[in-house]
Amino acid sequence: MTEKTIGELIENEVRKNQWNITEFAEAINCKRSNVYNIFRRNNMDIQLLARISKVLKHNYFQDLADNPDLAVLCADETGKDKTGKDAVSQFFEVMPGILTRMGLSNCITFFKDVSTDGNPLPDMILPDYLVCFTIGERWVDKAHVNTNPYFKVKTLESEDGFLVDIIDSEYGNSTMIDVKLDYKTEEEWESVMRFLKDNCLKYVKLPKRMFNK
Repeated sequence: MTEKTIGELIENEVRKNQWNITEFAEAINCKRSNVYNIFRRNNMDIQLLARISKVLKHNYFQDLADNPDLAVLCADETGKDKTGKDAVSQFFEVMPGILTRMGLSNCITFFKDVSTDGNPLPDMILPDYLVCFTIGERWVDKAHVNTNPYFKVKTLESEDGFLVDIIDSEYGNSTMIDVKLDYKTEEEWESVMRFLKDNCLKYVKLPKRMFNK
């Protein structure tokens, strides 16, 4: 049987959930006509795929990691997009095992798009630890956090040269951790996570509303 393209998988999910095409286009921040173009694609911009995954509540990056044949269908991407896709596929391939070996919860979820100030959110989160991952860049740069007086950022650097941002937010009286999600080997990701566990998790402070019913 011929393998479906990434666009066909997305179309199936849209149809299954009975999304109105116009509403779906607005949800992923594109024109209605572009949605049909997405359905025909065998490659996908990494940021667009992240938005679609959030809206449809389906992890297409995991599909790419689990299905090498599907990933091959994305081989005509630009170099930047392919590098990003490979990075995310690698992340989902190795991270659950790393977390399990470290005795940490391996629950990884997409950040719900609940921003009320128009700023972009990180892409993924370990919800039990408020550790976030932002695809391709640091969230503090993506959301211009350093110019926002309601945030205070402390950056730690591991011996291997990985940067970890510890971000205090006055909005929710909370502290989260953010790591840039780029391509790393399994050993490098494990080094990052051990650095987080040993040096950074102690700073995490969950928002007060998480404790209120």
